[in-house]
Amino acid sequence: MNLSNFYLNGLRISIGVIYVWFGMLKFFPHLSPAEELSEKTISIITFQLFTGVLAVKLLATLEVAIGILLLVNWQLKIAISIMLFHMLCTLTPAFVLPELFFTNPPYGLTLVGQYIIKNLVFIFGALLIYNQQKNI
Repeated sequence: MNLSNFYLNGLRISIGVIYVWFGMLKFFPHLSPAEELSEKTISIITFQLFTGVLAVKLLATLEVAIGILLLVNWQLKIAISIMLFHMLCTLTPAFVLPELFFTNPPYGLTLVGQYIIKNLVFIFGALLIYNQQKNI
C-alpha cells in the first residue's frame, strides 16, 4: 500500500466513524445536538411526509448504514452516492431555515451554520474517495 492509499483509507475510515457516531446519537432522544435541526429540515424538504421522531430515526438509520459501508469498504460507489445526496440535503437549512443558519446573512454563521458548512469538507472528501476508490 502506498502513502496515497493510506491517506485515502484514513479519510474513508474517518468519515465512516463520524457517520456512525453522529447517526447513533440520533437514536437516543436529546443526545444529538443536530436532532431539532434534522427534524425541522426533514419535515420541510419532505413536505411533512416525515416528521418528528420518525424523521430523526430514518436519518439515523441512513447515517449509520453509510458509515458502516464506508468502514467495511463495501459498495463504496453506492455509499458515497447516497452520502453526497445526504450532504446536499444538510445544506438546505441555509435556504429553508436561514434564521438558524445565519446571524448576519450571508457571512455571519450561527453555531448551527458552522456545524453545517463543515460538510463541504465531507463532500469533497467523498468525491475524492469516489474518484480514487478503484485504487484503494
